[in-house]
Amino acid sequence: MLTRLFSRNFRNLEELSWQPSGGSHLLLGDNGAGKTSLLEALYVLATTRSFRASRLADCIRHGEDGFLLGGEAVVDGSAEIEIGLGADGLRRRVNGGPATLKEHLAILPVVSWTAADLEWIAGAPIARRRLMDRGVVGLRPAAIDSLARYRRALDQKRGLLARGGSEIGTWNEVLARAADDLIAKRRAHVEALAAELDAVLDESTLELPSISLTYRPSPSSGGQGVEATLAAIDAARESEIDRRSPLVGPHRDELEINWGGHAARKVVSAGERKLLGLAITAARARLLAASSRTPVLLLDDLDAELDGRRLAAAWAFFAPFEQVFVTSNRGSVWEPFGIESSWIITCGKLAAGTSLK
Repeated sequence: MLTRLFSRNFRNLEELSWQPSGGSHLLLGDNGAGKTSLLEALYVLATTRSFRASRLADCIRHGEDGFLLGGEAVVDGSAEIEIGLGADGLRRRVNGGPATLKEHLAILPVVSWTAADLEWIAGAPIARRRLMDRGVVGLRPAAIDSLARYRRALDQKRGLLARGGSEIGTWNEVLARAADDLIAKRRAHVEALAAELDAVLDESTLELPSISLTYRPSPSSGGQGVEATLAAIDAARESEIDRRSPLVGPHRDELEINWGGHAARKVVSAGERKLLGLAITAARARLLAASSRTPVLLLDDLDAELDGRRLAAAWAFFAPFEQVFVTSNRGSVWEPFGIESSWIITCGKLAAGTSLK
């Protein structure tokens, strides 16, 4: 749970010092007022990444040369956490001292939902690979090392192939070890996530067709031992040299999301796509909670594209969690749902709300 947040020169937010309690928090404001920026600040503080910008430099307030975010989290004990970006680069601190990335990621687990996450359902496979990797690292921050090892090996192999592919055999061995480890982690995560998704949907009042998650690793033998993975990678050697590109490995994995026996991306409506994405988000959060890493929920424009019945069903996914932040520009929509705290954001300034009407 987040118990304190301070922000300086982040996006359009005015300098902020905030002490949110547990429970549900509704952040109300017009478009452009800073609602999403506040959720983004929480996400960046927890993960060192933005959910809407590829570069953290894009989060710096116009006219400034850096930003600073900090706060206090209570998960397993209390910890202070801080991230800053300026002329000297990115700075991470935990309890006043420099922190590695995995140390930082271990402090404040978060699960977010934004419009960009619709790409899980309708977008390219890379979006679903990111979904898997967020889940793997969220559960075990040290798994960031597995991702880094694979990416380094893949970058080296790409460089060799671009230069004609000499000595590719040696790098195939390195790549196979990293690939087999990453595939095993992704497979275990998807199996656990699918079980939680089944539980979320079983408890829901929504009448939905059968929904399933299926992991399709590259190679299909991946995760079953380095020798089998290496054999599959080596079998593609000539084709890779010819095309000067690595054709086998977890960078080509797919997560199939099926809706009533069909690929969800081909058959679901806009509203169904959002409900499905929210159900997967809830399953991610439940999986973290089951591992004693109960996350903070960050839900941007949850009510958009949902009628009252579907909004009630979607909110039921998240209401039981210890701390939930949700944004909206329609306070009256939320009156039936027992939101515990409301906040008004105007021109980047945060103030306590008095009414949802």
